[in-house]
Amino acid sequence: MIMKARSRWVMHWDEVAVFDKNATSMGIAELDLMRGAGENLAEAASAMAGSGEILFLCGPGNNGGDGFVASCSDSLQGRAVVLASHPYSKSESSSSARLMADKSVRIHLWPSAPEGDWALVVDCLLGAGGSGPGTALRTPISDIADWARTLAVPVLACDIPSGLGAPDCLVADRTLTFHSLKKGMESSDCGEITVSELPWPDEVQDCGIGDSARYPPLQKGGRKGDRGRLLVIGGGPYHGAPILSGLAAARSGCDLVHVAMPSAAVHRSDWPASLIPEKLPDDDHLTMRSVGNLDELLESGRAPDAIVVGPGLGREDGTMEAVRAILDLASSKQVPVVVDADAISALPHGSWPEGLDGVSTPHQGEADRWLGEVSPSEAISGCSGEHSAIVITGPSDQLTGPGGRQCLATGGHPRMAVGGTGDLLAGTIGGLMAQGMPPWPAARLGCALLREAGKRAAKEKGPGLLAEDVPVHIAHTLSDWTGDV
Repeated sequence: MIMKARSRWVMHWDEVAVFDKNATSMGIAELDLMRGAGENLAEAASAMAGSGEILFLCGPGNNGGDGFVASCSDSLQGRAVVLASHPYSKSESSSSARLMADKSVRIHLWPSAPEGDWALVVDCLLGAGGSGPGTALRTPISDIADWARTLAVPVLACDIPSGLGAPDCLVADRTLTFHSLKKGMESSDCGEITVSELPWPDEVQDCGIGDSARYPPLQKGGRKGDRGRLLVIGGGPYHGAPILSGLAAARSGCDLVHVAMPSAAVHRSDWPASLIPEKLPDDDHLTMRSVGNLDELLESGRAPDAIVVGPGLGREDGTMEAVRAILDLASSKQVPVVVDADAISALPHGSWPEGLDGVSTPHQGEADRWLGEVSPSEAISGCSGEHSAIVITGPSDQLTGPGGRQCLATGGHPRMAVGGTGDLLAGTIGGLMAQGMPPWPAARLGCALLREAGKRAAKEKGPGLLAEDVPVHIAHTLSDWTGDV
C-alpha cells in the first residue's frame, strides 16, 4: 500500500510546533514562514477593511510575529497601527518581525491603547501555542480582548481566535488559518474560515525531528515513576524479543519497565538490571491462565501506564484468546496498548478493537493478513482524535490515524533490516505512551527516533549491527532533539 495523495487533517494545536520544527530542519527559515503567513494575512485584512484603518493586536509569540509582518506590508499602504501586548517577543523570528514593523508602523504598548476610527481589528494575540480550546485568557491578553470588544468593529483572527472555545474568546467575523483546520475550529467563534497555504513542502507533515516538540518535558523535582510505567507482555517461544522492547522503552525515558513472560522464557532470559521481570503462571506460552495475574497487576499500585503486547509470543490458539482478553482489559481500564508482532493476529479482522486506545505495528505481511482488502483508514474509521494509529513498517513506515491522518517515516539505514528492529519500535512507542504521549504523536516520534537511532548505531558498528546496539542511541537522539542534557 502506497499513499498517493497527501491528506490534511484537523490539527492538534501542538502539531503546529511539530511542522514548524520539521520545516526548520529542512532549511526553511521560520522568518520566511512568518513572512508568508503575514503577507496572506495582510491581503485578507485589506479585503475586509477596504480603505479604512486597521488595528493589529500582537501578542509575544509567533502569532504576534505574523501580525507585525502583516502590519508593514505594502498592500496596506500605511493604514495599519499595532497594539502590542508585551514589550518583548518570545522568539528570534517574532523579534525580527517586530523590528521590521517598528520601522514603518506606529507600535503602541498596552495599556497605552491607540485611538482611531478603525475599520477592522486583526487578532494576533494568541495562536496555536496556547493550551488548547477552552483555555481562559490571562492578563494582559484578556484585558486587551475586553477592550477590543468595546470597539464594536469586525475582527479578523490570525490562525485561531484568541481564547477559542472559552467564555472570554475574542470572537472573530473571519479567521485566516494556515495549512489546515485546527482542533476546536468548528466553533462559531471563528466566523468564516479560510485556509491559507504556507511556503513549505508536504513532507513537513511526515515524521521527523519536529515530533520531539511533543515529548513531555522533564519536571524538576521528579520522582521514580513520574515518567511512566510500561508493561511488556511477550515471550514464550522467543524470549529475546520482549527484552529488546523493554530496553528501547527504557531508553525512551520511561522510568519503570516490567517485562512479563511465561516461566520457561523467564528462566532462559539474560535479564538486564534495568528491566523488572514478571513471571507469568504459564509454562511455555501465554494462555488465559495468566490473564487473571495481569488483571491483578492492572488493579494494583504497580499498574502500568501503557502496555506492549506481542513480541515473541507465538500464535497458538490459546495465546490469541489470552491476547484478546488482555486487549479487553486494557480497553476497560483505559490503558493504551501497542499491539505488535504475533499479537496482531488476535485483532478483529479488518478493524480496530472497539474502545481501545493504542498503536498497531504490523509489517506488510501482517497487515495483509489482518486487514485484507480493508484500508488502514477504513479500519480505524471508528476512532477519533489522536487515540489510535496503525504503523505499517517497511523501508518507509506508513502511518495512519483517525480523521484523515496519514504520513510517512523515512530515513534510517539499510543495516536496520535485522531481527529485533520491530521489537525496538514497539518498545519505543510504548515507552512514549507510558510517559503520557497520546498514541498518534507517540507513533510519529517513535518511528522518527528509531530511524535516526538506527542510522547512528550503523555508523558506529558497521556491518555487524545488532538490534541491541540501537537503544542507547534512542536516548542520545532524544537528548539532541530536545536539548535535554
